[in-house]
Amino acid sequence: MQASGDGFWEVDLVDGSAWFSDWFCARMQWTQTKHPSWSDLRPLVSHETWHVLLRNLRAHLEEQTPLDYEFQVQLAEGRTEWWLLHGSAQRGIHGHPTHFAGCVRDVTASRANPKTG
Repeated sequence: MQASGDGFWEVDLVDGSAWFSDWFCARMQWTQTKHPSWSDLRPLVSHETWHVLLRNLRAHLEEQTPLDYEFQVQLAEGRTEWWLLHGSAQRGIHGHPTHFAGCVRDVTASRANPKTG
C-alpha cells in the first residue's frame, strides 16, 4: 500500500472506530497517540466542500452510488492539495453498511498540468 503513494482509511460503522494510514497521519500531522476520526478532516476543507462530501458519502451508503469525489484540502503550512477520494462500503447479511474503506490520491500535480490533445 505504501508503494502506491495513496492514503488509505477504514471506518467501522458499527462502533465508530477509524483507521488512517501513515500517509494521512503525516499530512494531517497526527501523532501516534491520536485516534483520528473522519470528522478530523473537517477543518481542512471549505464549508461547502464538507457538505458535498457528506452528501456523496450518504448517497453511497444509502443508495449504493459510486464514491469518487475530488476536492481541495488546506493542509498545515498553508499548503493546498487536491485529493481524489474513492471508497466502498461493506455490507452485512441484511444489506446494511458495516464498514467503509477506501483511498485518497493526491491529484494536485495532474490538475496543475492537464494533458492536452
